[in-house]
Amino acid sequence: MGLIVREVECIGSAAYLRAVASGRPVFPLDVLERYVQDDLREIERFAPDLVVGDFRLSLAVSARLAGVPYVAISNAYWSPHVRVAFDVPVHPVTRLLGPATVNPLFRLLCPAILAFHALPMHRLRKRYGLPSLGFDLRRIFSEGDVTLLADVPELVPFAEHGESARYVYIGPIIWSPLAPLPAELLHLNEPKDLVYIAMGSSGDPRVLADLVEGALSTGCRVAVATSGVDLPASPRLVTARFLPGNEVSALASLVVCNGGSPSTHQALRAGKPVLGIPSNLDQLLNMQFVTASGAGAQLRADRVSQRRAGDLISAMLGERSFTQRAQEVAASFQAYSSVDRFKTVIQSLLAEGADTAPRSGV
Repeated sequence: MGLIVREVECIGSAAYLRAVASGRPVFPLDVLERYVQDDLREIERFAPDLVVGDFRLSLAVSARLAGVPYVAISNAYWSPHVRVAFDVPVHPVTRLLGPATVNPLFRLLCPAILAFHALPMHRLRKRYGLPSLGFDLRRIFSEGDVTLLADVPELVPFAEHGESARYVYIGPIIWSPLAPLPAELLHLNEPKDLVYIAMGSSGDPRVLADLVEGALSTGCRVAVATSGVDLPASPRLVTARFLPGNEVSALASLVVCNGGSPSTHQALRAGKPVLGIPSNLDQLLNMQFVTASGAGAQLRADRVSQRRAGDLISAMLGERSFTQRAQEVAASFQAYSSVDRFKTVIQSLLAEGADTAPRSGV
């Protein structure tokens, strides 16, 4: 049977990034309500045995209303059972005063801030007669009958298990653009390190030029996936709108990215250390565990300058332990095939009538 594709409403990446930057709930009540109606139409049309969603928060309501089990895909650091420290995201105030000044107040107010962002889902569930998930945003982001964690416990472990029977680690889900490898990277005979920079769709494009100039100042070759940002030419610079991330990560000595899990996982699977440039809360949470592993470091987007970027890139390239730890993380990744584990969970749910969570994997 072929893959059937239907379009449902989506706010799009631009609206998502604007909401994140302004501190507003990404999915207000009216948007969630429309999502639920779209979901229900498609569920009725296809009559699925179960529903799988990746950050389609409305499915935690619509699938339950339709009486269909819901399998959510999330990152482990969004589970309430993982111990995290919340750092203030990049904001005009942090650019002005510095994150160290703002962070104590942010952590004091963090429960109220998370509750504010959880309020639309609380209201949506109340509207449809479903029990509240409380006001911890992590519970909402990881809600499902079964929640698949696109991480490994060696990198992001549970602090306490609670209801962990419904959480299953399946390992990183790696994606790479179908783009050609530039000819300049096919035969790298010069003994220079290669730094791969890819800020992706959720990275701050304003910092890209400083990152590139900082990397070039170390004497390295630099490959950049520009996503359309214009950069001045340089003999040691290779640019393309999109690059095959898996292949370039394998060639690189260091990967510089936005700090989100897809980019860091791609680098770490290749055994390459990561310099994360986080700006939003998801990226900051992910980098918390990457830096704790010793396989990477971070430079917040509101602290980037050419000098800081160059100094940190040079220090990371000169410190062998970053690569050693990245290779250790890569070895833990090899034990988790996300495709195989996903198939195992789905087959188990279907065999059990899709009403009982598997009891292994955490």
